Amino acid sequence: MKWRVDQWLAESYRARKTGALTAYIYRSLRWPEYYRDPAPAFEVKYAGVPIARIRFEGKGATVSQLAAAARFPEITELDLVEMALWVSKLRSAPSVN
Repeated sequence: MKWRVDQWLAESYRARKTGALTAYIYRSLRWPEYYRDPAPAFEVKYAGVPIARIRFEGKGATVSQLAAAARFPEITELDLVEMALWVSKLRSAPSVN
């Protein structure tokens, strides 16, 4: 796992793994199942394809792989969990202006 995640744009993150893998994590539009819940959600894209969703609830996060993730075995569920942990850490860090 050796991912390094940094803030790329506002509410967007870039995840890089040793070996030249790069994924992008964007603040998600409200997915249908999230309409009633105001919890923030993020979408993980790899090679321009959405492969997972991360939803934060309180102090925890839920990571859901999408069907397209099967096309990219180089990114595992553990990789996605690591990305979610990074995003959680970056979101909770105080911003420096």
